[in-house]
Amino acid sequence: MVPAQIIPRATRPRSWDLRTNTPLSSYGSDPNLIGTGIQRTQGVEDEAFEDQYDSTPLCEVDSEEAQDLDIQTHSFTSIYISQRPKYQQSLQLRPSSFLISTIGLASHHTPDDFFSPPAHLPLSTGIVAKGLSTPEGACRYTVRYGKAERWGESEWALDGVKNQSFSDFPPSCPQSPGTYVSGNQQSEDCLFATVYVPQSANLLSNLPVFVWVHGGSHIAGSASAPGLDGSNLAVKGDMIVVVLQYRLGVLGFLPPSSASSSSNPNLGLRDVILALKGIQKGIRVVGGDKDKVTVGGQSSGAGLIRALLGSSEAKGLFRAAIIQSDPMSYGNSPNSVTLKLRDAFYNQEPMKKCTDLECLRGIPSASIIAAQDVLVSTAPLIIEGLPLSMPIRPTFGNPTLPTDPTVSLFTSPSDLPLWDIPLLITTVSNEAGTAVSELFPGPVPVSQDVYLATLAATINPDRASIVSSSGEYALPNSLGYGEGGDLFRETYEKAATQGIWACPNRDVAERWSRNGGKVWVGQWNKGVTYPSNAGEGYCTLQGTVCHEDDIYPTFGTSPDTSSETSSLEQDILKYWTSFITHIDPSPSSTKRDVDCKKSFRDWFSWFWPFKRAYLPVSSSSSDDWSPYTSEEDVFALGGGQISKCPEGFWGGRVKYDWQIYDQ
Repeated sequence: MVPAQIIPRATRPRSWDLRTNTPLSSYGSDPNLIGTGIQRTQGVEDEAFEDQYDSTPLCEVDSEEAQDLDIQTHSFTSIYISQRPKYQQSLQLRPSSFLISTIGLASHHTPDDFFSPPAHLPLSTGIVAKGLSTPEGACRYTVRYGKAERWGESEWALDGVKNQSFSDFPPSCPQSPGTYVSGNQQSEDCLFATVYVPQSANLLSNLPVFVWVHGGSHIAGSASAPGLDGSNLAVKGDMIVVVLQYRLGVLGFLPPSSASSSSNPNLGLRDVILALKGIQKGIRVVGGDKDKVTVGGQSSGAGLIRALLGSSEAKGLFRAAIIQSDPMSYGNSPNSVTLKLRDAFYNQEPMKKCTDLECLRGIPSASIIAAQDVLVSTAPLIIEGLPLSMPIRPTFGNPTLPTDPTVSLFTSPSDLPLWDIPLLITTVSNEAGTAVSELFPGPVPVSQDVYLATLAATINPDRASIVSSSGEYALPNSLGYGEGGDLFRETYEKAATQGIWACPNRDVAERWSRNGGKVWVGQWNKGVTYPSNAGEGYCTLQGTVCHEDDIYPTFGTSPDTSSETSSLEQDILKYWTSFITHIDPSPSSTKRDVDCKKSFRDWFSWFWPFKRAYLPVSSSSSDDWSPYTSEEDVFALGGGQISKCPEGFWGGRVKYDWQIYDQ
């Protein structure tokens, strides 16, 4: 074999075969193609392969209109983008990599994507996929990372997507219509990841990677949910952003007893693990560094990340985690509760007519979801240990999740496979406001009976009586019926916010720190109203920041263009980028690249930095986060005061769900 040689970009043919050390004549002479264009072949070591690359950006602007290609390469695939406004991309993909193993790429449009028609990505298999350049300056792809039959194990999608063309968001996993899937196609073939790459990235960029796991109570959500556009975060934070989809609800967490997965029912969780393994194998092809992966998620997505901390199958797949609005009072489900939930579901029509797995797999997914809706609304009322808002959850006591990770943290932290992962944990100031809006759209009269009944439905009667009679969360007896303004809703919201979110999150952070882990904690005192909270309910009151109101600011995608929102988004970008890049949310931890040479000129450049080295970026003290040891260390996102948890109350006098049901 001819040794690999470095060919100057100015004189190098557009496409080069390392096996023969000659240009690829099929398209090497096309003047419209831009990029490194080098073809990876069998037998060439990674180091030699990398030596062939310069810092050519993955996306470049060409003055000529490029042609659509139908490329047949050797053992590895080269992909070119051609599109107006002439953004083009050259990627080297390995069969085992994240992109080639998924083999199916797609694009997703916003309604006003007139500026960026689909870009054609011809693959060596003959598949033509589509991608987009975004107005923010990112390359955007949708990657099919896995496939699975109903209630089966997910596996690499090596056979690709045939000749399907995805010019929109990927199909969401089956769920009831709502905020997260408005107008979007649904399919059980839904194991996709949307990938956002800065156009300035190249194959040697080694950018940090942020993987987002969406929320939705384990029964809803998708990569197309409002706000989950990673373009801004990718470009301004100089990182790769990946938004995952995974199987939901009964299809993702409650297989029938006749399925081989019934003894390890965490199919949705294992989908996430499969995607993370794929990222480890192939994120380098878009300029990502597999050793700099941070996972993040909100609500039930954050809960899945908490579950990952207890799974040895996830060890080594990420180096840090961002956990936003995880209802940490709720543990994962013990087998005994999951079995009761499974029996309740499969004894419904039309499932109870089936006597084997083949019959169950033949039931239309719409019928499955309709029965699931009934289960979600009724099961918490008849099965003890099911959270009212999240009855379908991962199950522990199996190979993927041997123990409940929260229980292990407090009782035997050495059992946690990922006990030393640095964490950034946040909650919003009015987490339960969303539930309040659903239960009580407007102010209601003060009523002790209604208050106690509402608490009982939320946290069970025994705990409700303690809460309602406590000094911290009791309604004043002196108020008559109809008096007190909005005091009823405010008191219930405070109790639920602190008991389900804020206080258990801080208790987990304190224990994580005590056991030697790094952790930072923040409270969102400002946010941007999420579509599910819009209207005239509790969450639209001045100063409230409800569950999901942190999503838009996290991604910098708020439709609100006010200066206050812009300032919040800039701060969040600063903190999140610092954590994802340097494992510390304080911007003062950020380092700037400058090259220190021995010549006078280069010594001068060290003092006047503009190249490469490591110098701290200045920041105000108000931007500095303290590692968490107590509530005094909670960082106020958006400024303002931090709510305090009554000492010894939550987790002490009033137990968390995981303390009662997961032991």
